[in-house]
Amino acid sequence: MGFGWRQRAYCAPMPSCFSVEGPLDSSGASLGASAASGSSSLLPASVRGSSETFSVSTSLSQGLLGCMNSSTLPNSDIFFLPKPSNFLRWGLPVLVFLPNLTLFTRSWPFYASKAS
Repeated sequence: MGFGWRQRAYCAPMPSCFSVEGPLDSSGASLGASAASGSSSLLPASVRGSSETFSVSTSLSQGLLGCMNSSTLPNSDIFFLPKPSNFLRWGLPVLVFLPNLTLFTRSWPFYASKAS
């Protein structure tokens, strides 16, 4: 069962850098589709990321340097970043009931030498 990243509207989009796909041409298809399809199938789906692509093209035409005149984030995915208030339910009791370790630190060399 996955994390359902595509259904989480409250998450921040982040680029997925774990894909092995080649550069994209103007139509959005991978230039090395035959080579990339075999190597990307070896990766699990969670590492591969989604198939969507977030691209911001410039006013220059997609010509000889078509891959260089656009800002493309291939396989941009959505990662779950929880709010800090989600940690208050278990974080506060841990901090409240944490033992005071500063009482034992001064006598630590005395007890450490006898531990055998």
